[in-house]
Amino acid sequence: MRSNLSRKIIYGLIIVAILGAMIPYTNWLTGVKKNKDLGEAAIGQVDTGSFMLKLALLGGARGIAANVLWTRAEELKREHDWDRMKATIDLITKLQPHFLSVWTFQGWNLAYNVSVEWDAPEDKYDWIKKGIQFLEDGVKKNSRSPDLIWDTAWTYYHKLGFADESIILRRLFRDDDDDDFKKYIDYSDPQQPLVFGNDNFKLGYGWFSRAVALVDEGASRLQEGTRDVELVDPSPQRKGRPGDLAFRSMPAHAQTRYAAGLEKASILDIPATFGEVAKNEWAKALIEWEKFGTYTFMTPNQTKNKEGKLIDEPVQIDDMFKPEKYAAISENARYWTNRWADQMNYPYWKDRSMAEMTNEGVQARQLFYEGTIAYKRGDPEQAAKKFREGLDIWELLLKEHPQYQSDKFNEKDTGLIVKRYVRSLKQLGEPEPEVYPFKALLQAAEQDTSVDPFDANEMLGPAASGSKESPAGGANPAPAPSATQPQ
Repeated sequence: MRSNLSRKIIYGLIIVAILGAMIPYTNWLTGVKKNKDLGEAAIGQVDTGSFMLKLALLGGARGIAANVLWTRAEELKREHDWDRMKATIDLITKLQPHFLSVWTFQGWNLAYNVSVEWDAPEDKYDWIKKGIQFLEDGVKKNSRSPDLIWDTAWTYYHKLGFADESIILRRLFRDDDDDDFKKYIDYSDPQQPLVFGNDNFKLGYGWFSRAVALVDEGASRLQEGTRDVELVDPSPQRKGRPGDLAFRSMPAHAQTRYAAGLEKASILDIPATFGEVAKNEWAKALIEWEKFGTYTFMTPNQTKNKEGKLIDEPVQIDDMFKPEKYAAISENARYWTNRWADQMNYPYWKDRSMAEMTNEGVQARQLFYEGTIAYKRGDPEQAAKKFREGLDIWELLLKEHPQYQSDKFNEKDTGLIVKRYVRSLKQLGEPEPEVYPFKALLQAAEQDTSVDPFDANEMLGPAASGSKESPAGGANPAPAPSATQPQ
Protein backbone atom coordinates (compact mmCIF):
# COMPACT_ATOMS: atom_id res chain seq x y z
CA MET A 1 0.00 0.00 0.00
CA ARG A 2 2.79 2.38 1.02
CA SER A 3 4.82 1.44 -2.07
CA ASN A 4 1.86 2.25 -4.33
CA LEU A 5 1.51 5.63 -2.67
CA SER A 6 5.22 6.29 -3.14
CA ARG A 7 5.00 5.42 -6.82
CA LYS A 8 2.03 7.76 -7.25
CA ILE A 9 3.95 10.59 -5.57
CA ILE A 10 6.97 9.95 -7.79
CA TYR A 11 4.82 9.85 -10.92
CA GLY A 12 3.08 13.01 -9.84
CA LEU A 13 6.39 14.80 -9.31
CA ILE A 14 7.59 13.62 -12.74
CA ILE A 15 4.43 14.96 -14.35
CA VAL A 16 4.85 18.29 -12.57
CA ALA A 17 8.49 18.43 -13.69
CA ILE A 18 7.55 17.72 -17.30
CA LEU A 19 4.83 20.34 -17.22
CA GLY A 20 7.25 22.79 -15.69
CA ALA A 21 9.80 22.07 -18.39
CA MET A 22 7.15 22.60 -21.06
CA ILE A 23 6.54 26.20 -19.99
CA PRO A 24 9.88 27.59 -21.24
CA TYR A 25 9.68 25.26 -24.26
CA THR A 26 6.20 26.58 -25.09
CA ASN A 27 7.43 30.15 -24.72
CA TRP A 28 10.37 29.37 -27.02
CA LEU A 29 8.09 27.69 -29.56
CA THR A 30 5.69 30.65 -29.46
CA GLY A 31 8.62 32.98 -30.11
CA VAL A 32 9.77 30.92 -33.09
CA LYS A 33 6.23 30.84 -34.48
CA LYS A 34 5.96 34.60 -34.09
CA ASN A 35 9.37 35.28 -35.67
CA LYS A 36 8.67 33.02 -38.61
CA ASP A 37 5.07 34.22 -38.79
CA LEU A 38 3.57 30.74 -38.63
CA GLY A 39 0.09 29.85 -37.50
CA GLU A 40 -3.32 30.50 -39.00
CA ALA A 41 -3.56 34.07 -37.73
CA ALA A 42 -0.44 34.93 -39.72
CA ILE A 43 -2.12 33.86 -42.94
CA GLY A 44 -5.35 35.73 -42.38
CA GLN A 45 -8.47 36.08 -40.28
CA VAL A 46 -9.22 33.01 -38.17
CA ASP A 47 -12.72 31.62 -38.67
CA THR A 48 -13.89 29.95 -35.45
CA GLY A 49 -16.51 27.87 -37.26
CA SER A 50 -13.91 26.69 -39.74
CA PHE A 51 -11.51 25.78 -36.94
CA MET A 52 -14.12 23.70 -35.11
CA LEU A 53 -15.19 21.94 -38.32
CA LYS A 54 -11.59 21.03 -39.10
CA LEU A 55 -11.12 19.82 -35.53
CA ALA A 56 -14.10 17.50 -35.94
CA LEU A 57 -12.63 16.07 -39.16
CA LEU A 58 -9.04 15.34 -38.15
CA GLY A 59 -6.92 13.33 -40.53
CA GLY A 60 -7.79 12.51 -44.12
CA ALA A 61 -11.55 12.84 -43.66
CA ARG A 62 -11.37 16.58 -44.23
CA GLY A 63 -9.95 16.20 -47.74
CA ILE A 64 -12.47 13.53 -48.63
CA ALA A 65 -15.33 15.70 -47.37
CA ALA A 66 -14.08 18.66 -49.40
CA ASN A 67 -13.87 16.55 -52.57
CA VAL A 68 -17.41 15.27 -52.09
CA LEU A 69 -18.70 18.79 -51.51
CA TRP A 70 -16.85 20.11 -54.56
CA THR A 71 -18.49 17.44 -56.73
CA ARG A 72 -21.85 18.26 -55.19
CA ALA A 73 -21.39 21.95 -55.94
CA GLU A 74 -20.83 21.17 -59.63
CA GLU A 75 -23.96 19.01 -59.67
CA LEU A 76 -26.00 21.82 -58.13
CA LYS A 77 -24.62 24.23 -60.73
CA ARG A 78 -25.81 21.96 -63.54
CA GLU A 79 -29.19 21.73 -61.80
CA HIS A 80 -29.31 25.55 -61.52
CA ASP A 81 -29.89 25.27 -57.79
CA TRP A 82 -27.89 28.41 -57.10
CA ASP A 83 -28.65 28.97 -53.42
CA ARG A 84 -27.75 25.43 -52.40
CA MET A 85 -24.67 25.59 -54.59
CA LYS A 86 -23.53 28.76 -52.81
CA ALA A 87 -24.14 27.14 -49.40
CA THR A 88 -22.09 24.11 -50.45
CA ILE A 89 -19.23 26.31 -51.64
CA ASP A 90 -19.25 28.15 -48.33
CA LEU A 91 -18.92 24.80 -46.54
CA ILE A 92 -15.89 23.90 -48.69
CA THR A 93 -14.16 27.08 -47.59
CA LYS A 94 -14.87 26.18 -43.97
CA LEU A 95 -12.97 22.93 -44.50
CA GLN A 96 -10.14 24.41 -46.57
CA PRO A 97 -9.94 28.17 -45.89
CA HIS A 98 -6.30 28.41 -47.01
CA PHE A 99 -6.60 26.37 -50.19
CA LEU A 100 -6.42 29.33 -52.57
CA SER A 101 -7.76 27.52 -55.63
CA VAL A 102 -11.13 27.12 -53.92
CA TRP A 103 -11.53 30.88 -53.62
CA THR A 104 -10.22 31.64 -57.11
CA PHE A 105 -12.26 29.01 -58.93
CA GLN A 106 -15.52 29.44 -57.08
CA GLY A 107 -15.28 33.25 -57.06
CA TRP A 108 -14.93 33.13 -60.84
CA ASN A 109 -17.73 30.55 -60.99
CA LEU A 110 -20.19 32.81 -59.18
CA ALA A 111 -19.26 36.06 -60.93
CA TYR A 112 -18.84 34.73 -64.47
CA ASN A 113 -20.59 31.38 -64.90
CA VAL A 114 -23.61 31.72 -62.62
CA SER A 115 -24.31 35.38 -63.44
CA VAL A 116 -24.74 34.70 -67.18
CA GLU A 117 -27.52 32.22 -66.44
CA TRP A 118 -29.75 35.17 -65.57
CA ASP A 119 -31.40 37.54 -68.06
CA ALA A 120 -32.11 40.63 -65.98
CA PRO A 121 -29.08 42.88 -65.36
CA GLU A 122 -30.15 43.23 -61.73
CA ASP A 123 -29.89 39.46 -61.24
CA LYS A 124 -26.56 39.34 -63.06
CA TYR A 125 -25.26 42.12 -60.84
CA ASP A 126 -26.41 40.29 -57.69
CA TRP A 127 -24.37 37.18 -58.59
CA ILE A 128 -21.36 39.17 -59.72
CA LYS A 129 -21.45 40.89 -56.36
CA LYS A 130 -21.70 37.51 -54.61
CA GLY A 131 -18.61 36.37 -56.52
CA ILE A 132 -16.65 39.48 -55.54
CA GLN A 133 -17.71 39.22 -51.91
CA PHE A 134 -16.70 35.56 -51.93
CA LEU A 135 -13.22 36.55 -53.15
CA GLU A 136 -13.02 39.31 -50.54
CA ASP A 137 -13.83 36.76 -47.84
CA GLY A 138 -10.95 34.68 -49.20
CA VAL A 139 -8.68 37.71 -48.92
CA LYS A 140 -9.68 38.14 -45.26
CA LYS A 141 -8.64 34.57 -44.56
CA ASN A 142 -5.52 34.79 -46.76
CA SER A 143 -4.55 38.42 -46.40
CA ARG A 144 -1.04 37.93 -47.78
CA SER A 145 -2.08 36.34 -51.04
CA PRO A 146 -1.51 38.72 -53.96
CA ASP A 147 -3.32 36.20 -56.15
CA LEU A 148 -6.67 36.55 -54.37
CA ILE A 149 -6.30 40.32 -54.14
CA TRP A 150 -5.62 40.47 -57.88
CA ASP A 151 -8.58 38.17 -58.61
CA THR A 152 -10.84 40.50 -56.62
CA ALA A 153 -9.51 43.51 -58.53
CA TRP A 154 -9.99 41.80 -61.88
CA THR A 155 -13.63 40.98 -61.17
CA TYR A 156 -14.42 44.58 -60.20
CA TYR A 157 -12.55 45.83 -63.26
CA HIS A 158 -13.46 43.32 -65.94
CA LYS A 159 -16.79 41.68 -65.13
CA LEU A 160 -18.54 44.92 -64.18
CA GLY A 161 -16.68 47.08 -66.68
CA PHE A 162 -16.52 44.96 -69.84
CA ALA A 163 -19.71 42.88 -69.83
CA ASP A 164 -22.27 43.41 -72.57
CA GLU A 165 -24.51 45.19 -70.05
CA SER A 166 -21.65 47.20 -68.50
CA ILE A 167 -23.38 50.58 -68.81
CA ILE A 168 -26.26 49.15 -66.73
CA LEU A 169 -24.07 47.11 -64.36
CA ARG A 170 -21.94 50.17 -63.64
CA ARG A 171 -25.09 52.12 -62.80
CA LEU A 172 -26.24 49.36 -60.46
CA PHE A 173 -22.83 49.50 -58.79
CA ARG A 174 -23.04 53.28 -58.51
CA ASP A 175 -26.47 53.05 -56.86
CA ASP A 176 -25.49 50.23 -54.52
CA ASP A 177 -25.71 51.51 -50.93
CA ASP A 178 -23.45 48.75 -49.54
CA ASP A 179 -20.48 50.83 -48.39
CA ASP A 180 -18.40 47.80 -47.46
CA PHE A 181 -18.62 46.62 -51.06
CA LYS A 182 -17.41 49.98 -52.41
CA LYS A 183 -14.46 50.84 -50.21
CA TYR A 184 -10.84 50.66 -51.32
CA ILE A 185 -7.41 51.99 -50.41
CA ASP A 186 -6.46 55.00 -52.53
CA TYR A 187 -2.81 54.33 -53.35
CA SER A 188 -2.58 57.53 -55.41
CA ASP A 189 -2.68 59.44 -52.10
CA PRO A 190 0.56 59.26 -50.08
CA GLN A 191 -1.55 58.79 -46.93
CA GLN A 192 -3.27 55.78 -48.55
CA PRO A 193 -6.70 56.52 -47.01
CA LEU A 194 -9.60 54.09 -47.07
CA VAL A 195 -12.23 55.72 -49.29
CA PHE A 196 -15.56 54.84 -50.89
CA GLY A 197 -15.94 54.78 -54.66
CA ASN A 198 -18.97 54.88 -56.93
CA ASP A 199 -17.08 53.53 -59.94
CA ASN A 200 -15.99 49.92 -60.35
CA PHE A 201 -12.81 50.98 -62.17
CA LYS A 202 -11.69 52.92 -59.11
CA LEU A 203 -12.30 49.82 -57.00
CA GLY A 204 -10.29 47.83 -59.53
CA TYR A 205 -7.50 50.39 -59.30
CA GLY A 206 -7.45 50.20 -55.51
CA TRP A 207 -7.34 46.40 -55.40
CA PHE A 208 -4.79 46.08 -58.22
CA SER A 209 -2.58 48.60 -56.42
CA ARG A 210 -2.95 46.64 -53.19
CA ALA A 211 -1.73 43.46 -54.90
CA VAL A 212 1.27 45.24 -56.40
CA ALA A 213 2.10 46.88 -53.07
CA LEU A 214 1.96 43.50 -51.32
CA VAL A 215 4.39 41.97 -53.81
CA ASP A 216 6.70 44.97 -53.49
CA GLU A 217 6.78 44.54 -49.74
CA GLY A 218 8.38 41.16 -50.36
CA ALA A 219 5.36 39.13 -49.30
CA SER A 220 4.04 36.17 -51.18
CA ARG A 221 1.61 34.11 -49.17
CA LEU A 222 3.34 34.61 -45.83
CA GLN A 223 5.79 37.16 -44.53
CA GLU A 224 9.52 36.90 -45.12
CA GLY A 225 9.97 35.04 -41.85
CA THR A 226 8.73 31.85 -43.47
CA ARG A 227 11.18 31.96 -46.36
CA ASP A 228 13.38 29.35 -44.71
CA VAL A 229 10.42 27.13 -43.83
CA GLU A 230 9.54 24.30 -46.17
CA LEU A 231 5.75 24.10 -46.34
CA VAL A 232 4.16 20.65 -46.64
CA ASP A 233 1.54 21.92 -49.12
CA PRO A 234 2.75 25.27 -50.48
CA SER A 235 0.42 27.39 -52.61
CA PRO A 236 2.32 28.66 -55.66
CA GLN A 237 2.00 32.37 -56.31
CA ARG A 238 0.54 33.05 -59.76
CA LYS A 239 0.64 36.84 -59.84
CA GLY A 240 3.47 39.28 -59.30
CA ARG A 241 6.34 36.96 -60.10
CA PRO A 242 9.51 38.52 -61.58
CA GLY A 243 8.85 39.69 -65.12
CA ASP A 244 5.06 39.74 -64.78
CA LEU A 245 4.46 42.87 -66.83
CA ALA A 246 0.69 42.48 -67.11
CA PHE A 247 0.35 42.26 -63.32
CA ARG A 248 2.15 45.57 -62.79
CA SER A 249 0.33 47.37 -65.59
CA MET A 250 -3.17 46.82 -64.23
CA PRO A 251 -3.35 49.80 -61.80
CA ALA A 252 -2.54 52.05 -64.76
CA HIS A 253 -5.12 50.31 -66.97
CA ALA A 254 -7.84 50.68 -64.33
CA GLN A 255 -7.09 54.37 -63.74
CA THR A 256 -7.00 55.00 -67.50
CA ARG A 257 -10.31 53.26 -67.95
CA TYR A 258 -11.82 55.39 -65.20
CA ALA A 259 -10.52 58.63 -66.75
CA ALA A 260 -11.80 57.67 -70.22
CA GLY A 261 -15.18 56.66 -68.79
CA LEU A 262 -15.65 60.10 -67.26
CA GLU A 263 -15.69 61.74 -70.69
CA LYS A 264 -18.57 59.72 -72.11
CA ALA A 265 -21.88 58.27 -70.95
CA SER A 266 -20.25 55.09 -69.66
CA ILE A 267 -22.88 54.78 -66.90
CA LEU A 268 -26.58 54.69 -67.70
CA ASP A 269 -28.28 58.07 -67.16
CA ILE A 270 -25.05 59.70 -65.94
CA PRO A 271 -23.74 62.40 -68.31
CA ALA A 272 -20.04 62.90 -68.90
CA THR A 273 -17.69 64.92 -66.72
CA PHE A 274 -14.99 67.24 -68.08
CA GLY A 275 -13.00 70.20 -66.78
CA GLU A 276 -10.51 69.89 -63.94
CA VAL A 277 -11.94 66.59 -62.76
CA ALA A 278 -11.16 64.88 -66.06
CA LYS A 279 -7.74 66.54 -66.30
CA ASN A 280 -6.80 65.38 -62.81
CA GLU A 281 -7.83 61.79 -63.47
CA TRP A 282 -5.83 61.67 -66.70
CA ALA A 283 -2.86 63.11 -64.80
CA LYS A 284 -3.21 60.25 -62.31
CA ALA A 285 -3.26 57.82 -65.22
CA LEU A 286 0.03 59.26 -66.47
CA ILE A 287 1.57 58.88 -63.01
CA GLU A 288 0.52 55.22 -62.95
CA TRP A 289 1.95 54.54 -66.40
CA GLU A 290 5.24 56.20 -65.49
CA LYS A 291 5.31 54.19 -62.27
CA PHE A 292 4.99 51.06 -64.39
CA GLY A 293 7.53 52.30 -66.92
CA THR A 294 10.17 53.13 -64.33
CA TYR A 295 9.89 49.83 -62.46
CA THR A 296 13.08 47.81 -62.84
CA PHE A 297 12.59 44.46 -64.55
CA MET A 298 15.48 42.04 -65.03
CA THR A 299 16.31 40.60 -68.43
CA PRO A 300 15.41 36.91 -68.75
CA ASN A 301 18.76 36.21 -70.41
CA GLN A 302 22.23 36.84 -68.98
CA THR A 303 25.06 38.79 -70.54
CA LYS A 304 28.71 39.20 -69.59
CA ASN A 305 29.81 42.32 -67.78
CA LYS A 306 33.23 43.95 -68.04
CA GLU A 307 34.70 41.36 -65.65
CA GLY A 308 33.32 38.54 -67.79
CA LYS A 309 30.67 37.47 -65.27
CA LEU A 310 27.19 36.50 -66.41
CA ILE A 311 24.64 38.94 -65.02
CA ASP A 312 20.96 39.82 -65.37
CA GLU A 313 20.58 43.37 -66.67
CA PRO A 314 18.10 45.87 -65.24
CA VAL A 315 15.54 47.30 -67.68
CA GLN A 316 13.13 50.19 -67.33
CA ILE A 317 10.65 50.46 -70.18
CA ASP A 318 10.37 54.23 -69.81
CA ASP A 319 14.02 54.56 -70.88
CA MET A 320 12.79 54.67 -74.47
CA PHE A 321 11.51 58.19 -73.67
CA LYS A 322 14.94 59.25 -72.32
CA PRO A 323 17.36 59.48 -75.30
CA GLU A 324 20.57 59.89 -73.29
CA LYS A 325 19.86 57.02 -70.92
CA TYR A 326 18.55 54.85 -73.75
CA ALA A 327 21.75 55.37 -75.73
CA ALA A 328 23.90 54.42 -72.72
CA ILE A 329 22.33 51.02 -71.99
CA SER A 330 23.54 47.81 -73.61
CA GLU A 331 22.20 46.41 -76.85
CA ASN A 332 20.56 43.57 -74.92
CA ALA A 333 18.84 45.99 -72.52
CA ARG A 334 17.62 48.07 -75.47
CA TYR A 335 16.21 44.94 -77.07
CA TRP A 336 14.15 44.07 -74.00
CA THR A 337 13.12 47.70 -73.49
CA ASN A 338 11.71 47.85 -77.01
CA ARG A 339 10.20 44.38 -76.89
CA TRP A 340 8.40 44.92 -73.61
CA ALA A 341 7.30 48.44 -74.60
CA ASP A 342 5.73 47.03 -77.77
CA GLN A 343 4.23 44.09 -75.90
CA MET A 344 2.47 46.36 -73.41
CA ASN A 345 1.78 49.14 -75.97
CA TYR A 346 3.47 51.43 -73.48
CA PRO A 347 4.22 54.35 -75.87
CA TYR A 348 0.52 54.59 -76.75
CA TRP A 349 -0.74 54.54 -73.18
CA LYS A 350 1.78 57.07 -71.93
CA ASP A 351 1.38 59.42 -74.89
CA ARG A 352 -2.40 59.15 -74.69
CA SER A 353 -2.40 60.12 -71.02
CA MET A 354 -0.09 63.05 -71.76
CA ALA A 355 -2.43 64.29 -74.50
CA GLU A 356 -5.72 63.70 -72.73
CA MET A 357 -4.66 65.46 -69.52
CA THR A 358 -4.18 68.81 -71.28
CA ASN A 359 -6.76 71.59 -71.49
CA GLU A 360 -6.93 71.01 -75.24
CA GLY A 361 -7.48 67.28 -74.82
CA VAL A 362 -10.37 67.71 -72.40
CA GLN A 363 -11.87 70.53 -74.47
CA ALA A 364 -11.78 68.46 -77.66
CA ARG A 365 -13.41 65.52 -75.90
CA GLN A 366 -16.19 67.74 -74.61
CA LEU A 367 -16.84 69.14 -78.08
CA PHE A 368 -16.96 65.62 -79.53
CA TYR A 369 -19.39 64.59 -76.78
CA GLU A 370 -21.67 67.59 -77.35
CA GLY A 371 -21.49 67.14 -81.12
CA THR A 372 -22.48 63.48 -80.79
CA ILE A 373 -25.54 64.37 -78.70
CA ALA A 374 -26.60 66.99 -81.28
CA TYR A 375 -25.99 64.49 -84.10
CA LYS A 376 -28.06 61.78 -82.40
CA ARG A 377 -30.88 64.25 -81.74
CA GLY A 378 -31.11 65.40 -85.35
CA ASP A 379 -29.42 68.81 -85.01
CA PRO A 380 -26.86 68.71 -87.86
CA GLU A 381 -26.01 72.40 -87.62
CA GLN A 382 -24.95 72.17 -83.99
CA ALA A 383 -23.29 68.80 -84.58
CA ALA A 384 -21.18 70.06 -87.50
CA LYS A 385 -20.13 73.13 -85.51
CA LYS A 386 -19.08 71.12 -82.45
CA PHE A 387 -17.33 68.42 -84.48
CA ARG A 388 -15.29 70.92 -86.51
CA GLU A 389 -14.23 72.91 -83.46
CA GLY A 390 -13.18 69.71 -81.73
CA LEU A 391 -11.32 68.36 -84.77
CA ASP A 392 -9.36 71.60 -85.17
CA ILE A 393 -8.22 71.45 -81.54
CA TRP A 394 -7.57 67.70 -81.75
CA GLU A 395 -5.40 68.09 -84.85
CA LEU A 396 -3.13 70.67 -83.24
CA LEU A 397 -2.86 68.62 -80.06
CA LEU A 398 -1.99 65.32 -81.73
CA LYS A 399 0.81 66.90 -83.74
CA GLU A 400 2.64 66.98 -80.41
CA HIS A 401 1.74 63.36 -79.64
CA PRO A 402 2.67 61.23 -82.68
CA GLN A 403 2.53 57.91 -80.79
CA TYR A 404 -1.08 58.51 -79.87
CA GLN A 405 -2.05 59.99 -83.23
CA SER A 406 -0.83 56.98 -85.23
CA ASP A 407 -2.50 54.36 -83.04
CA LYS A 408 -5.30 52.35 -84.67
CA PHE A 409 -7.67 52.82 -81.71
CA ASN A 410 -7.34 56.57 -81.88
CA GLU A 411 -7.73 56.55 -85.66
CA LYS A 412 -10.97 54.59 -85.28
CA ASP A 413 -12.40 56.99 -82.67
CA THR A 414 -11.32 60.08 -84.58
CA GLY A 415 -12.56 58.62 -87.87
CA LEU A 416 -16.05 58.22 -86.39
CA ILE A 417 -16.11 61.94 -85.56
CA VAL A 418 -14.93 62.80 -89.09
CA LYS A 419 -17.64 60.61 -90.63
CA ARG A 420 -20.36 62.23 -88.55
CA TYR A 421 -19.00 65.69 -89.31
CA VAL A 422 -19.24 65.07 -93.05
CA ARG A 423 -22.70 63.53 -92.75
CA SER A 424 -23.92 66.52 -90.74
CA LEU A 425 -22.73 68.83 -93.52
CA LYS A 426 -24.58 66.73 -96.11
CA GLN A 427 -27.77 66.96 -94.05
CA LEU A 428 -27.37 70.73 -94.13
CA GLY A 429 -26.89 70.63 -97.91
CA GLU A 430 -23.33 71.91 -97.60
CA PRO A 431 -20.45 70.49 -99.67
CA GLU A 432 -17.62 68.53 -98.08
CA PRO A 433 -14.66 70.91 -97.58
CA GLU A 434 -11.57 70.39 -99.68
CA VAL A 435 -9.40 70.42 -96.57
CA TYR A 436 -10.31 69.54 -93.01
CA PRO A 437 -8.60 67.70 -90.12
CA PHE A 438 -8.12 63.93 -90.42
CA LYS A 439 -9.77 63.74 -93.86
CA ALA A 440 -7.61 60.67 -94.59
CA LEU A 441 -9.53 58.69 -91.97
CA LEU A 442 -12.92 59.12 -93.66
CA GLN A 443 -12.76 56.19 -96.08
CA ALA A 444 -11.98 53.62 -93.39
CA ALA A 445 -14.58 55.16 -91.07
CA GLU A 446 -17.30 54.86 -93.73
CA GLN A 447 -16.68 51.11 -93.90
CA ASP A 448 -16.72 50.69 -90.12
CA THR A 449 -20.23 50.34 -88.74
CA SER A 450 -19.24 49.39 -85.18
CA VAL A 451 -19.88 51.70 -82.23
CA ASP A 452 -18.56 51.94 -78.70
CA PRO A 453 -20.47 49.32 -76.66
CA PHE A 454 -19.48 51.06 -73.43
CA ASP A 455 -21.16 54.38 -74.27
CA ALA A 456 -24.88 54.77 -73.52
CA ASN A 457 -25.16 57.56 -76.10
CA GLU A 458 -24.05 55.11 -78.79
CA MET A 459 -25.99 52.07 -77.59
CA LEU A 460 -29.23 53.68 -76.39
CA GLY A 461 -29.17 57.26 -77.65
CA PRO A 462 -28.91 60.55 -75.72
CA ALA A 463 -32.50 60.41 -74.45
CA ALA A 464 -31.96 56.99 -72.92
CA SER A 465 -28.58 57.90 -71.49
CA GLY A 466 -29.98 60.90 -69.66
CA SER A 467 -27.64 63.46 -71.28
CA LYS A 468 -29.45 66.77 -71.46
CA GLU A 469 -28.71 69.71 -73.73
CA SER A 470 -28.17 73.18 -72.41
CA PRO A 471 -29.99 76.09 -74.07
CA ALA A 472 -26.87 76.67 -76.16
CA GLY A 473 -27.04 73.13 -77.47
CA GLY A 474 -24.17 71.67 -75.48
CA ALA A 475 -24.23 68.90 -72.94
CA ASN A 476 -24.31 69.74 -69.28
CA PRO A 477 -21.46 67.94 -67.51
CA ALA A 478 -22.31 65.89 -64.48
CA PRO A 479 -21.52 67.45 -61.11
CA ALA A 480 -17.90 67.08 -60.17
CA PRO A 481 -17.44 64.03 -57.95
CA SER A 482 -16.27 64.58 -54.42
CA ALA A 483 -13.03 63.24 -53.03
CA THR A 484 -14.75 60.29 -51.40
CA GLN A 485 -17.53 59.73 -53.90
CA PRO A 486 -15.97 59.84 -57.39
CA GLN A 487 -18.16 59.20 -60.38
